[in-house]
Order: sequence, then C-alpha cells, then structure tokens
Amino acid sequence: MMASWKRTSLEDTFEYCKGYPKKKDDTTLDANARFYMNKIVCKPHGALIEEILKNWYGDYRRLESHHGYIQWLFPIRENGLNRDAQELQLHEIEKICGNKTAHARVLRAYKMMLDFYGMKLGDDESGKIERANNSKDRFQHLNKSSHNHLRITRILKCLGELGYEHLKKPFIEFILHEAIVEGTLSNLLRSCCNYWIDILRKDDDREAVWKYYGFLNEVQTKYISDEMHEGSMKIQDKSMSEQKTEQKKVSAKTKAK
Repeated sequence: MMASWKRTSLEDTFEYCKGYPKKKDDTTLDANARFYMNKIVCKPHGALIEEILKNWYGDYRRLESHHGYIQWLFPIRENGLNRDAQELQLHEIEKICGNKTAHARVLRAYKMMLDFYGMKLGDDESGKIERANNSKDRFQHLNKSSHNHLRITRILKCLGELGYEHLKKPFIEFILHEAIVEGTLSNLLRSCCNYWIDILRKDDDREAVWKYYGFLNEVQTKYISDEMHEGSMKIQDKSMSEQKTEQKKVSAKTKAK
C-alpha cells in the first residue's frame, strides 16, 4: 500500500540531536552502571542483567507484560515511567562503554528485543536488519502494540548514548521498507516519521533516510500505477474477447438462416 506522511517538527527530538538533555552529571547516581556490571537487579520484579539476557530471551509473554525492565536495559538521560529506574548519567556512559563485557551487553539486549519484534541483526558492524523466522506472528503483534512503539523510541535513543549509533539507521530503513513496500508494519510509520528518523544524530543519516523514504514512496506509487494499468488492460482484453465471441455467435446464427 502506498504511504504518504507529512513530517512534523518536535522540539524535544531536535534537542536530542543537538546533545540533549543539557543536564549536569550527577556522580552520586550509578544504578545503571552497576546494573550493567551485573551487580544489582533491576526493579521492580526484575533480575540481574545476565539472567535477563539468558533466560528472558524468547519469553515473549514476559517481555510483553513486564513493564519495568526496559528502562534498565535501555537507560537514557530522561525520566521514564518506572520510578525505580534512574536517569542515565554521563559518567555511567563512560563506564559502560569502557567495559567490553558491559558494552557487549547493550548489543545483546538489542538483539533480544529484535527477536521479540520478529527481526534479527544480520551484521553487527553494518547494523543490517533482517526478518527472523518468527516475523509473521511478531510483526502482527508489533503492528498493533503501540506501547512497543514507545519502547523502540527509548531503545534507539539508548543505542546512540551507549556507542551504537550506527545501528539506528539500518533499523529505521528496515521499518520504512516493511511499512511502505511490504505493508506489514504500516502502523509504525507515524512513529518512524515523527520520532525515529529525527533521533538520528548525524545530519547526513537523517537526510539519507528521508531520501530513502521518498524513494520507497515513488517505487510503491509506480507499482500501484502499473498494477492498475495491468488490471485495466486485462479488463479491456476480456471485454474485446467477449465482443468477438458474441460476434461469432451472431454470425453463426445468420449463416444458419
């Protein structure tokens, strides 16, 4: 189905691209760093990060219904709905990114959520996203689950904060393709155009994705136009064939007389 979307400007999103939020680093807060070092459990009703990454992977019912873990797995520099979670601090970013094991856990958390959404990371370096084997069922769920669209906003912001900015653009391009060309994730197009594209920190990345969005719409418009033309030609051919058949019948009756 053809997609057309009018871009809207959101001040908080643009501020994020400029390095938002402009807050001082509070060195007394370190819950996110300790969680990523596997020293404390997330709250409420959570677990150590290693337990989550190992035991919650593929547990779609728990990942869907549990509403506290996402703020811990993907901390950002703003408040969320979980009062037990803490805003990400600058010194925590340095500590998590500076520890190979902790930094690798960010990538593992991303892969766990991709699987939950019916996707997989085809390549860690390029960030290429592919459909997973469970994509049919998971896409249907994601397409109608608006609170997971909000989760994705947080995930993308966190990837940028914790050294994985390069993973964001391929994810967004994948969503655009599925929404516009395949029609599988059409309900995500609003969030993609109003939030996710502008979460990309690099001007070149944002410009490239908007161009890709326009290209996909052009391709889809041409496809629909070609389909309509082909359908029209089939109708015309059928009509002409019916006319010829009718003429033959009339001619046969005339000769019989």
